[in-house]
Amino acid sequence: MAAATQMFSEPDDVDERLSQLNLTPEVFDKAALEGYAAFNECTPNHPPTFAGTAAWAETNRSIRDGLFPSKWSPKNETNQPLVINESGSMAITSVSGDEYTGRKDGFPSTRSSKGERTAEAVRANQFVFSFMEELAPIIASTKVTGRATWLFLVYRDMRLEEIRYELSLPRSITEDGQIDGWIERIIFPPKKFGPTATRKNGEDEGGQSPEINVEIRKIN
Repeated sequence: MAAATQMFSEPDDVDERLSQLNLTPEVFDKAALEGYAAFNECTPNHPPTFAGTAAWAETNRSIRDGLFPSKWSPKNETNQPLVINESGSMAITSVSGDEYTGRKDGFPSTRSSKGERTAEAVRANQFVFSFMEELAPIIASTKVTGRATWLFLVYRDMRLEEIRYELSLPRSITEDGQIDGWIERIIFPPKKFGPTATRKNGEDEGGQSPEINVEIRKIN
């Protein structure tokens, strides 16, 4: 039986949990809104998935900018943009979530399958989480370098005209590469963007920068 997911959704609980992680809600509120602003600026003349990619890029950039004063550092691992705290124990990256993102009545998954780099991060999270059961493994774990990778999930709901987002720690990943289990979820209040702000290019297609493998062959 899978362990229960810890969930924080009341504003006071969210603020307290973020404070324990040396984070503030303002960083993530701003990142979600700046990502949406990039999304909303795109037109039908942009490539079909560029709006989602632009939002993904600006959201990650905004988180990095917001955490820089707190001595977090950017790092790119196989094209995955991370921001890592000073101790190296926590990393954050933003990805597109599905319609259950930011909702207490269901569990979200990522919008698109992730590559091997994300799968490695999830396996690392499982490694860290397994040491929460007994004291001896916890002591042993302090002798090795460990890092928990959190995902800042964002979903733009065009029907309800709101942005939903959460900062969550993944537990498991499916065979096709989708993250679908969570150790912890920190759910922020949704932000309304209203009909006047709805993107000129229509629906949210959820595009984002892919993890690309390129095969190079000699042409005779």
